[in-house]
Amino acid sequence: MRLMRKDEMLRFIADRRHVFDAEAQNNPFASSAWLVHFIEQVAASDWTFIIAESALDPGAFMLLYRTSERPQRALAVANYYASLYSPVVGVDIASSRTTEVVRDLRRVSPTIATVDLSPLDGHERQTIDLCRSFSRAGWYARRYFCFGNWFLPSQNLTFEDYMAARPSQLRNTWTRKAKRFDGGSARLELVTSGGRAADGIDAFRQVYGKSWKKPEPYPDFVPGWAKICSENGWLRLGIAWLNDQPIAVQFWFTRSRRAYIFKLAYDEKYAKLSAGTVLTAFMIRHSLEQDQVVEIDYLTGDDVYKRDWMAARRERVGVRACYLGNVRGIAMAAVEAIGAGKKLLHRASGRQAEQTGR
Repeated sequence: MRLMRKDEMLRFIADRRHVFDAEAQNNPFASSAWLVHFIEQVAASDWTFIIAESALDPGAFMLLYRTSERPQRALAVANYYASLYSPVVGVDIASSRTTEVVRDLRRVSPTIATVDLSPLDGHERQTIDLCRSFSRAGWYARRYFCFGNWFLPSQNLTFEDYMAARPSQLRNTWTRKAKRFDGGSARLELVTSGGRAADGIDAFRQVYGKSWKKPEPYPDFVPGWAKICSENGWLRLGIAWLNDQPIAVQFWFTRSRRAYIFKLAYDEKYAKLSAGTVLTAFMIRHSLEQDQVVEIDYLTGDDVYKRDWMAARRERVGVRACYLGNVRGIAMAAVEAIGAGKKLLHRASGRQAEQTGR
C-alpha cells in the first residue's frame, strides 16, 4: 500500500504506462493518457492518492483517492467524465489478486471506513468478484445501479444495413435533412488531427456555448482531451457548418477499433435543420466504413434518443464497501443495509401491486 501526492501519482502512472495502456484496450478511461489528464485537470491539492497492491503480484493494484475533508472515505480515480472504471489494473487478474488488493486497504492510516468504486461493468467477472473480495477481507459491500450504457455491436456491419434497421421516423428525418448538407452553404466536416484540430476545437467551444448544455465545471478538460486525442490519432470531431458558421458538433474518439461518443451539442437557433441527426449518421458512416470499428459506445446515460441509434444496452454499477473493523465503517454498513432493505421491500410491494391489479 502506498500513499502519494499529486506529482508522485503522475510519476507512478508514467512509470507504468504499459500496464495502463494494456487495460485501455477495453477501457479508454484506464489509459495513461486519460488518467494523467484527469489528475492534472481535476485533482485538488488536498487529494491523497492510495495505491492498494496485491502481495502475491505487485503488478496488480487499485487506484483510489481521498480528501483532507473526508479522510475515511476512499473513491475511485474517476468522476462523471469517465464512463467506466477498472477497479484492479494488471495483467491476467484472478479473483485471488482482487482479494489481496482489497486486503491491502486495511493498512491505510488513518483507517478507511468506506470505499466507493464506480462506474463498473456490471457483467465483468472482476466486478462480480469485487463484493466477494470485500466480504472475505472484513467489509460489508453491496452493488448499486449507476446508469445505462447504450452501444452498437458493429463488426462487419454496413452503413446501409445499419440505417435500414433504424426507426422509420429517424431514417426519414435523416433522408430529408441530409440533402441540405450535400454542399454549398451547408456542409459536414470530420476533423481527426493536424492543423484543423485547433480550429475544430474552437468550433466545438463556440457551439457548446450556444447550446442547452450547462457550462463545464472544468472548462479546459474537454478541449484538452480533444487535443490529446488529436496528437494520438484518436480524435473524431464532427462539425456541421452553415454559411461558415458551426451549428452542431460531436466529439468522438476511437481506440482499439471502438468508437466512443463523448460530447455533443448543437446551436438551438438552427434546431429545425436537424443538424445533430445528420451529423450523427455522418459520424457513424465514417466509423463503420473507414475505422471499421467493432463497437460504437454512447457512454453515459439512458437518454431516449440513444436507443434509436444504438442496438443494445448494458448497465454500469457501483460497489460501496464499509469496513467492519471500525465504528464508522459499522455505522455506514448499517445505513447501507437499511437502504438496501428498503429497496427490496419497495420492489416486492411493486410486484405485489402489479399481480393484484391483474
